[in-house]
Amino acid sequence: MSKQTDVKSKDFFVEMVENHYFGNVDANNLEGVLECFREDAVFTIQTAHSVHKGKDDGIKEMFINLFKNYQPKMVHKDFRHVIDEEKNCCASQFNVELIETNSDQEVLLTNCNFFYFDEQGKFKEVYVYMSDGQNVLG
Repeated sequence: MSKQTDVKSKDFFVEMVENHYFGNVDANNLEGVLECFREDAVFTIQTAHSVHKGKDDGIKEMFINLFKNYQPKMVHKDFRHVIDEEKNCCASQFNVELIETNSDQEVLLTNCNFFYFDEQGKFKEVYVYMSDGQNVLG
């Protein structure tokens, strides 16, 4: 097993998760979201047993659906992070506020994501745990 050589700072992980990733998710900026992932990334919604593979394939399709289904409002906030700098990973708990496009129904969640980064600082794996077993990512 090879050792990680490019250790990121705690500030890097917080900036990447809160601003680059969730900032672009909340802005419905598909291109900005996809820039956070490497080409062969895997995105697993653990609570829904759903796996999306490839930045330009399954992950892109998942976010297109998310943005279509929750266009009126999407906010991720109240972050708490546990960071392992040596292993290039971060666990983030946060609250989510969404409004469904077709029904204007509000959805409130408390989720936890586990982010695993490659040496270039891109997501190689993401695991999502959604409260109440809901799967808003599809």
